[in-house]
Amino acid sequence: MTFYNRRPRASGSVSRTAVNRTQASAALDSALLALRGPFIVADLETTGLSTSTCEILEFAAVRVEASGALAREYTQVVRTRSPVPSFITRLTGITQAEVDRHGVPVMQAFSSFLEFVEDLPVFFHNASFDRRFLGAAADLTGMPFANPTHCTLALARRAWPELPSHKLEILARHVGASNPTHRALADVRTTVAVALAASSRLALA
Repeated sequence: MTFYNRRPRASGSVSRTAVNRTQASAALDSALLALRGPFIVADLETTGLSTSTCEILEFAAVRVEASGALAREYTQVVRTRSPVPSFITRLTGITQAEVDRHGVPVMQAFSSFLEFVEDLPVFFHNASFDRRFLGAAADLTGMPFANPTHCTLALARRAWPELPSHKLEILARHVGASNPTHRALADVRTTVAVALAASSRLALA
């Protein structure tokens, strides 16, 4: 039989799991505070998943007041440097013709987006994805995106742990919201409904 000497844990040390739980709890508290409004819900459509090879194709955002009312909306297609991939057109409905006709350079679109969101907290569904592309846009344009951000996916997981998935379309059906369409503004409106429903659910927990 072999014995192993276990190194005693230093006094006052905290396990990584406990730290993660503390951080998650703090993030949840911060998000719920931000949902008291006003706040922004935003979404990006992109030409793919990688910030090194893909671009932002569409910005959308909605300002939500403390009452839960949708006050203003912003949406803008971006004139990407590369052609819109056919699979993205099939997914989002955004065609090259629409980009050529209505798109503006990313510098202009990003500047307008930043002006719209002001310094308010911004919610995204799966925020880490959107933050990566906004960070790439900030590096490209020299205009920083410094708003506090929150994730409605994390909120939904905490609010409805019983659901088998927390994809936006499943959450939309669960809360009785309109189905997302992979157009940024439609998905933002759905995300607003999910955020407000999650806020109400968690307030009762």
